[in-house]
Amino acid sequence: MAGQSLDSYPGSQPTLLHYGSRIGVRSCAEQRYIAAFWGEGDFSVEVSGFHPLRQDAADPATECPSEWLLLQFHSHKHRGLVHLGDQVCFVRELGEKRSSKERYAYLALEPTADGTMDLVVERREVSDSCCWTLLHADGDVGSPLQSHMPLLIRGKYNDCLALGSNLRGVSPARASGRHLICKGRDGRVPDLRFRIVKAGIPLDARETGAEHMEYPAPAILADGDLGQKSLAAQEHMLLDDLLFCLQGVEGAYIHKTDTAEGARFTIEIPAGADASTAQFLQQMMPLCDHHAFVEMFVEQQSRHEYGAVNHALCSALGELLREFAMKVSYLEQSLQNGELSLAELWYRSQPSMDTFALLYRVTSHVQGLKGGAVLNGIEEVMMKTGLTSAQSLCEFLLQKASRPYFDMMSLWVYEGRLEDPYNEFFVSENFRRDEQTKRTGPAADFWQKHFTIDERAVPQFLASSRERILHAGKYLHVFFSASPSASLPEPLGGRVPFQYSRKRRDYAEAIDSAYRRSATALLNLFMRPQPEGLDLPGRLKSLRSFFFLSKADWFGHFLDTADLERPAEEVPLARLDGLLDLAVRASSMAADPFREDISCGLHSFRVEDACHRMVKGSHEEDKEDAASVASGISTVAGLGLAGEGSGVRSLTLKYRTAWPLSILFSKTILLKYQVIFRHLLYCRYVERKLVEVWVDHQYTKELGLDSSFSPYYSLRQRMLHFCRDYIYYATVEVLEPQSHEFLASLSGAETIDDVLYRHEQFLEGCLREVLLTEHDNLYRHLSKVLQTCLTFAHNLRRFSHSIAGEPIEEPEDGKTPAERRLTRVRHSTQKYLALLSQRHYSKMMAKWKTIFESQLQAFLRQIQQETKARYEHFLKNLATRLDYNEYYSTVLSSGPEIFAPPER
Repeated sequence: MAGQSLDSYPGSQPTLLHYGSRIGVRSCAEQRYIAAFWGEGDFSVEVSGFHPLRQDAADPATECPSEWLLLQFHSHKHRGLVHLGDQVCFVRELGEKRSSKERYAYLALEPTADGTMDLVVERREVSDSCCWTLLHADGDVGSPLQSHMPLLIRGKYNDCLALGSNLRGVSPARASGRHLICKGRDGRVPDLRFRIVKAGIPLDARETGAEHMEYPAPAILADGDLGQKSLAAQEHMLLDDLLFCLQGVEGAYIHKTDTAEGARFTIEIPAGADASTAQFLQQMMPLCDHHAFVEMFVEQQSRHEYGAVNHALCSALGELLREFAMKVSYLEQSLQNGELSLAELWYRSQPSMDTFALLYRVTSHVQGLKGGAVLNGIEEVMMKTGLTSAQSLCEFLLQKASRPYFDMMSLWVYEGRLEDPYNEFFVSENFRRDEQTKRTGPAADFWQKHFTIDERAVPQFLASSRERILHAGKYLHVFFSASPSASLPEPLGGRVPFQYSRKRRDYAEAIDSAYRRSATALLNLFMRPQPEGLDLPGRLKSLRSFFFLSKADWFGHFLDTADLERPAEEVPLARLDGLLDLAVRASSMAADPFREDISCGLHSFRVEDACHRMVKGSHEEDKEDAASVASGISTVAGLGLAGEGSGVRSLTLKYRTAWPLSILFSKTILLKYQVIFRHLLYCRYVERKLVEVWVDHQYTKELGLDSSFSPYYSLRQRMLHFCRDYIYYATVEVLEPQSHEFLASLSGAETIDDVLYRHEQFLEGCLREVLLTEHDNLYRHLSKVLQTCLTFAHNLRRFSHSIAGEPIEEPEDGKTPAERRLTRVRHSTQKYLALLSQRHYSKMMAKWKTIFESQLQAFLRQIQQETKARYEHFLKNLATRLDYNEYYSTVLSSGPEIFAPPER
């Protein structure tokens, strides 16, 4: 029989295309593909490529010139079905090693000097010139796009892609190709017709326009009119016709009609034939229809792109079809021996009718699906039927179809390998993320996003265990990536061969065992000391020593040598790293095995801004490049005053970690450590400046002005007491106990995710109890008091230096050392008396006292209000330490309220 075209082929169910698929664009006229060949710094676009299943022989340096990525024009992230009339982009991926701006190139139109349009492939911003509209060449619209459809690909100016002149002077592999132009809109012209096919899948003959052969009609005895024969002859001839139809072949009186829902068999009985026989045959037609549909399903879903689960299901259906074919052969033999009647055929066909009715329900329910969706479809059919035999048949199909799925799961949970060539498994791996991230820096994104669960692909019988399956494989993947040569003991009881069962516990227990094995292996890798492990407890203790200043003997030496009062943009980071190294080597931290991982850095944001983002929950990645510090900082003028733009307000510590420790020390986690360090650094700096004022005051004791200086001594001492009490509270009452409790809790962790969670909770608790994220008002009041103390210390230091720097008017030549000392004492006394007699100086000191007391009282009042609204033990502890003798609480309860001056 003559062949039919692809568009009218009855059994063909071509592949539906989705956005994000890798595709090839094939010319219907030349049977070659649109390809972009790289040469001399640019692409040449031609219709000369091979099917994107193998590398082009002409351009071995190119990965695949005829492979494109099909994306929706308006939303590149859209992954739904492609429909006729959609606007799309054809994208070339240029490799992962390129930068993000140079990774993609688009097929686009570009005007030339002579007014025509040229086809180019360029790296550019997405514009209308990259937009292409997919139209059916024969006028159909709106339906989903299939790989066999002839298309017109219309550009921005309504012209369509077309074949141009033949190529000249190219390699033999491309000699039959042609140039690509944009011209015309007539779908009847062969040069304008293209097809879009999936890449990486072998060509199906039905998508190439090849001819197809149909089965011949049965050669039955048709001499004479059927109605003129005896009832026995009619029955024999119709039985012979029916047995052909049960093999999928059209008969003489039973005709086959192909529809979108599958083949349909209908009876056309000549006049005069027995009506009861025709009625009997009509009752057998559903079996023919169902058998034909199952055969069509097996033919379609056995193709490469439908995946291993469908292949296994089709293999099981093939066994059933072969058994049915043997049964039909036996019936044919019985018919030839005169031993088969209509009644006996009806009796023998009853089990087959039930079986194929169920198989039809199953196959129609899972048609076009892949992976876990196929297994869910079969199980849904099984749950909706109450017949034991039907449930057993569905269970047989599930056991067969789920075997490759369980094989993938076994490799994943026992070896950490994801071998899913058809993208069927519900755990998917994001290959687009840069793998170097996990070796060169924090890898929180890798841990959270590299392996993800596709809920649509989860079989319902594994739904309750999906998280454990995900983490079991992820733990092993990280373990073997960190220790490629390591070996793990087998699970208790060995590896269980997974098999579908209606009893979930049959494989749930094996999944739990594999999960515990992988979780224990990875946790032990982190917790064991070096060199067998990564020594996480030792690293956490090192971080506590540096960032929480628990061993801070290096800190004083570092501040003595590092000039941090200058603007941050003038602070040399290389010099700071050298001074930090010298300070650490000369301290008790010299024996720390991880001290080489600590270095200096500068932040361009304020501590309160970072805390505000943490409270809101949007932890943005922070730029730590020293060159960017000046752009976001407003410096405060003044000698030695640590303004927002000074080095002391911008200095931080950086911690270098390698994979896989970077999972635990993400940028968000390290930012919390850095914020705590910067806050403690500022508090220590304010304390240090007040101590310098105390040193200056020691030199005034020999002047005999204690009664005059006592109010200033008292104010300085109260400020110093406040700073030291808060530092003691933050370090001894918050950070140290929290650290010890956190390290002790690690012994009870069962997985690395438990460690991650406890680590985050520990840092959240530390930030909250040192008031960084507890409440905006509390931190604002604390900042005001610290800034007042710093400004007070700065002004008193300035006055002390101005007096000490003035020259003595009396000549000192010829005087003894005692006489010269008496002269200096007398001179200093006169200067200090003159300073104290000045009204503005006394008013200034009184103002400092009023501001400090009012701000401290406002701070304590805010703590009281927060405590009344909700009891927090740490707020009570802080209030008790700051108001140890209840002086301020007495003032607050009995005296008039004194509010802090308004902010300007």
